[in-house]
Amino acid sequence: MKSVFVFCEGRHDVVFAQRCLGALGGCSWIRSSIGDLPSPLGANSVIPQGLIASWYQHASIEKLGLQEAAHPPSPSVRSIVNNEEKVFVLIGMNGKDRIEGVMRILQQLRVVFRRAETGKFDVSQYATAFLFDADDCGLEETLDWFRLRYEAHFGDMPDLEHGKWITGNDVPVGCFVFHDDDAPTKTGTLETHVAPMAKGAWPDRFRAAMKFVDDNAREGDSVHGDEAKRMKAIVTSAGQFDNPGSPLSEIIGRNGLPGEQFERSPASRELAEFLTAAP
Repeated sequence: MKSVFVFCEGRHDVVFAQRCLGALGGCSWIRSSIGDLPSPLGANSVIPQGLIASWYQHASIEKLGLQEAAHPPSPSVRSIVNNEEKVFVLIGMNGKDRIEGVMRILQQLRVVFRRAETGKFDVSQYATAFLFDADDCGLEETLDWFRLRYEAHFGDMPDLEHGKWITGNDVPVGCFVFHDDDAPTKTGTLETHVAPMAKGAWPDRFRAAMKFVDDNAREGDSVHGDEAKRMKAIVTSAGQFDNPGSPLSEIIGRNGLPGEQFERSPASRELAEFLTAAP
């Protein structure tokens, strides 16, 4: 069995990837308890405590506030889905800058999976994927940022491209950067792609939500002058009718944005093809 560890910048990136894999990658949720997950994610005779349990048990919470301590520390596993070929472990980073925590997980994966060569683990091979927003930096600058921060673990990555895999290092690695192809430097975020999906699902509500946000945004409001936040506000408002009070991660979740929107979305298809093609 093979696994792909998918490090996602934000929580709604996790949900988007999960739904893409469900709609276009033939994947379904793994609902096992942590201890019963395929080893070394879960436990077996070789590794009495699985990887995920060890990540949670050894997390230091003494410096966290009560609200933070009530949830798994970031980065943390948010969802696990699988198809007939691969297990996809979706990890929420809660921001690009959680580099130390991500590096700690990457190093542990390297150490533990070297023991998998004995054939004692259910999952014997793995790849790593990273999902980021281009934001205002643009596509190429985001890829350069990744190369600089992670070359200590993956080595030199001169051939790194959006949506492509590098296979010459210890472990296959790839980056998928949400961006707008029409923007001069390919800036943008996941919301660049979620907005037309929401508009297609709820056209009248989307237009009404856009008018509400634009007519009532004031100077100094977070949505004023920030297109990504504006789109978040519009999509979240349009999706409230079936999910009142819910955040964006639930609005685009399985009880929110219809599955056919993921089947039609070019970005959804591109992401599903990227992840399922992991070497």
